[in-house]
Amino acid sequence: MTPGARQWLAVFRREVRKAFLARRGWWIYLLALAPFLLFFAYSVQTHIEAGQRQAWAAEQSKHLAPSDFDGIHRGTSAAELEAALGQPARKERFVRRRRGSHDEIVFNDVYWYRYSDGSTLYDISVVNGAVTRIQRRPGPSLGDVGVLFANVFEFFYLRLAVFFGCLGIFMNLFRGELLNKSLHFYFLAPVPRARVLSAKFAAGLAAAVVVFGGSAWLQMFLLGRVVGAGGLEHTAAYLGVTALACVGYGAVFLAAGLLFRNPIVPAVALLLWESAVPFLPALLKKISVIYYLMQLCPVNLAAAPGTPALYALLVSAPDAIRPVTAIAGLLVLAALVLWISTRLVRRMEIDYTAE
Repeated sequence: MTPGARQWLAVFRREVRKAFLARRGWWIYLLALAPFLLFFAYSVQTHIEAGQRQAWAAEQSKHLAPSDFDGIHRGTSAAELEAALGQPARKERFVRRRRGSHDEIVFNDVYWYRYSDGSTLYDISVVNGAVTRIQRRPGPSLGDVGVLFANVFEFFYLRLAVFFGCLGIFMNLFRGELLNKSLHFYFLAPVPRARVLSAKFAAGLAAAVVVFGGSAWLQMFLLGRVVGAGGLEHTAAYLGVTALACVGYGAVFLAAGLLFRNPIVPAVALLLWESAVPFLPALLKKISVIYYLMQLCPVNLAAAPGTPALYALLVSAPDAIRPVTAIAGLLVLAALVLWISTRLVRRMEIDYTAE
């Protein structure tokens, strides 16, 4: 191993320990685990509801399969309903009062039946002896859970959790040394500043990828267990997008840590810039991180029916490009920002009294 490689590795080992065990970095772990805790609560709720469906199925007089409900439709009589499905798990009767066409008061005899095949609840309304409504309430499918994860991942995890997590990790790589009055030890050592910067960036990137990539994998694994699968689809794609987000935001916040004393200023400016990407001209979109990340997300949320217009605009990739082009564009953007950071750190002068 060359002397330069040993120097780089020594800096990396020191910095990676600091990145994982920073005293002021505990909130980053909470931020990364917030979606996991949300999905854990969702999995508990789903498990309870699945148990309720099984309990309803055990209380009715017949063991039913989904095909048993195929012959039930609007207009089926109550007698035919009970003959086909047996006695329900629950049956309630009430009288509904409404105003008729000539303003007279009309009373309808209404029955509510609840059946279950063990995985789906069927709420059937019978008015005046005939079925008027059949409401099916199945448990979550793999597709439903996949869309749920995609919503949380694209709108919260990338735009907020990874964004602010990288802010906390990468801005403190140099700014933290200034606050602790220890940066001069690096600069007095016979180690090129560019080598120090690259080792610090690699250490921060390792911490960010492990923390946020690990959290994303745990979320997908947990949701996969909810629907009886080993994990969600597109696992590799989501983990790759998370790693690229750490690369892009990490490079930007490393440079911001060299330029700004107050982290609030670059955080607010970049957050506004990233949020405004859908409204920017095509050329300006290419100097944002989220533009490339949206191209790589495997689920197109904007195409889902009923998606609110503003939300669809935020999660859409209007100028679709090939994944290879998106990956290359993001890496080129990160490399350019790191090159600028290298120039900045070479000219950097230490003034602890300014902090």
